[in-house]
Amino acid sequence: MSSNTQQLALLAPPSAPVSAPVSAPVSAPVSSLSTTIQPPAPVNLPPAAPQKSSKFFPAPPVIQSYYLYQNVNADENLQEKVTLYFLDKTIDWIKEDITFKKLKPLLKDLRGDYGYQIMHKVLKLFVRKGNTNWYDLKIQKSLVKSYIKYKLSSLV
Repeated sequence: MSSNTQQLALLAPPSAPVSAPVSAPVSAPVSSLSTTIQPPAPVNLPPAAPQKSSKFFPAPPVIQSYYLYQNVNADENLQEKVTLYFLDKTIDWIKEDITFKKLKPLLKDLRGDYGYQIMHKVLKLFVRKGNTNWYDLKIQKSLVKSYIKYKLSSLV
């Protein structure tokens, strides 16, 4: 026996036959109990730094604007001025306009203590139901005039 085969004989179990020297490694038989080692999954690396030729545009800053507007419709001074304006106009319309002649019995009440309250309620209804603003009432003068006539005629 050669020296290689003698070394193999010493390493081999006694039941295994000694064979000629092996130049290539022998692979072990694959069984169902053996485990195979998989190479690790590729690691996702962060993207490379931008090259000098590419341009980087940062996101614009977030600027929140908050505006608080005054509710002009809640201004009692404006409501008082508009109510007095239409109260005076209504008294003039009852005196001069032919279509308002049947409201002549209300002239005394409109000039009295409750005239302002009556007109304010009528205008308040018009603003709420008409979805309009107090400062727009003078612009809508003809529409307000017909609404005042309609509401006051129900009081006669």
